[in-house]
Amino acid sequence: MKKRLVTIGVHVVLWLIFLMLPALFNPRRQGFGIEAFVGDILLPSRLINSILLIIIFYFNYLVAIPRLYFGRRYGLLFLWCIVGLGVFFVLNYITMPARFHTHRSEGVRLFGPSFNLFMFLVVYVASYAACIYDQWRKVKEEKLNAEIAFLKAQINPHFLFNTLNSIYSLAITGSDKTADAVVKLSGMMRYAVSESDRPMVSLEREIAYLNNYIELQMFRLTDKVKMKCSIAEDKYGHQIAPFLLIPFVENAFKYGVSPEDDSDILIELVVTDGGVVLKTLNRKVQIKQGHDEHTGLGISTTRRRLELLYAGKYVLQVEDGEEDFSVLLNIQLV
Repeated sequence: MKKRLVTIGVHVVLWLIFLMLPALFNPRRQGFGIEAFVGDILLPSRLINSILLIIIFYFNYLVAIPRLYFGRRYGLLFLWCIVGLGVFFVLNYITMPARFHTHRSEGVRLFGPSFNLFMFLVVYVASYAACIYDQWRKVKEEKLNAEIAFLKAQINPHFLFNTLNSIYSLAITGSDKTADAVVKLSGMMRYAVSESDRPMVSLEREIAYLNNYIELQMFRLTDKVKMKCSIAEDKYGHQIAPFLLIPFVENAFKYGVSPEDDSDILIELVVTDGGVVLKTLNRKVQIKQGHDEHTGLGISTTRRRLELLYAGKYVLQVEDGEEDFSVLLNIQLV
């Protein structure tokens, strides 16, 4: 509702400025006060012409262009242009002050004072430009939404694949933690099913999903892995795109854990009133890659999502060193 009122207010202001232009350059205007401007605008001929311009603009914007131009009904569109021009001619000629009919030296033509025709052309061009821009913006938004949905569809199966691998590792070793791992996976999948179709979710629920994932992964960690984890709570009621943080945490576990090599993993999440900061660090270890796995898939797709959703509002620093891999992500959420 607030956005609609702002839009209406902007339209009103722009129309007032546009319709005051003839009064601004009228050599017969009495003075430069607001009364002179209002008096000039309220002249019967000027007022009728202004109402006509407003009607033509919104009829073009809301009806003629969407239905005729985008509907490829160019013959009817041309006919409407002729009708609009004819109505403009008739009204201007009828409402033209009598002195204009006898003093052609005052810049008067069949279409009234010359600025009337100029304003008519401006309104026609502006209505086409506004409608075409609005249509382009809608197509762009639909394309972005489709691309985001595609990227999310890529990410979710990737999460499931790696998580099932973790549970499989627990199961084949006969770990008594298998049942707890299944419960946590169930909670994760419940979140994935209920939240994946939403453009935004609460940061609190995203953090809970993150914690479940970390606890699930810790079931399979051995003494060779030194884990440091600090996950803050959200006290500010932030909203965030779902599954935006997990790929970086997943990457630290996926490429920083090995049953043979010692490794270190650091995960820190800080939440402020301005947004969220995630830092991950893992030592590179030698791991066996399956033929269906692609290194960095989660990070590459998430980088694309960040650009689509938070362009200009995030900083992502990825350092791929010889021994360590680190990520620093800062997202503005206000």
